[in-house]
Amino acid sequence: MSTQIKKALVLSGGSIKGAFQAGAINAVIEKGFKPDFIYGISVGSLNGTFITHEAGLQKKAFEELDWLTIASNLKKFWIERINSPECIAVKKSKIKLGLDVLFSKFDGFLDTKPIQELVKEVINMDYLLNSPVKLSVGAVNIGDGLITYANPSFPNFLDYVLASTAIPVTMPLVRIGGNESQLFTDGGIRDVAPLKKAIKNGAEEIICICCQPENLVGEMINYKSILSFSERIMDIVVNETVNNDIEWARYINDYTPVDGSPVTEGAFAGYRRIKLTIIRPPRPINVNIEDFTTKEILEMFASGYYTALESFK
Repeated sequence: MSTQIKKALVLSGGSIKGAFQAGAINAVIEKGFKPDFIYGISVGSLNGTFITHEAGLQKKAFEELDWLTIASNLKKFWIERINSPECIAVKKSKIKLGLDVLFSKFDGFLDTKPIQELVKEVINMDYLLNSPVKLSVGAVNIGDGLITYANPSFPNFLDYVLASTAIPVTMPLVRIGGNESQLFTDGGIRDVAPLKKAIKNGAEEIICICCQPENLVGEMINYKSILSFSERIMDIVVNETVNNDIEWARYINDYTPVDGSPVTEGAFAGYRRIKLTIIRPPRPINVNIEDFTTKEILEMFASGYYTALESFK
């Protein structure tokens, strides 16, 4: 009797570039990949939460999951619900920002109430808790600087999802359960593609979908726009981090037996060879979080879809 391989889908951060990730997820599912576990950071936590929710919703009605419908609903979610900047956040007025800074009440350049309302409208915690797909999302505690990997059993779990997507400085910190002492932000400042978490938890086959190319290239940035400037800084930090994450996972495969048996001693004791597929854009995705359209969402989705198909060749 064969042992079921633990399949994990690892979803990186990437802000609005999550539409590329959603397209890649559609292709991966069409190719027959059915994850047992999903690990998400930032927008990856949003995509992962949606997929896990859809699986839990289906479990109520069907014995087997219809993964193609889950993929189709993810596409619809992006096209219909995240098709303009106002779907995510709205800019605070200059007067509001000035007063916030003056009275030491600064809490981001954007009001993220739209994405908060969207997540709480679309996601039902009952379906997450009863989903056959396991989920873990990463968010960073701004107080101690440590990353927390939360799962749906955590109290106020959706707060962790929202915190994971909160771009530092640009977006407000998230108070878990409204608690002022529990302030969390984007998990991407500590872990962009949580491959280590997936591997340490026993995943034997991993598909990792990143929103960042291997190499950044020079591009024109409006450095006088705090939003564009902040996003560029995050791109630089995130690119280095995600490359290190992937290099570490590949390093594991270089030092583990080809036959799949575990390493018995040394630094890699207990580790096994992983079936690892990395999907990432061939070049940087230049989409402005301040000014994107449904057309650009569709283009990113199509790019992710066809890039993923190429990876299977």
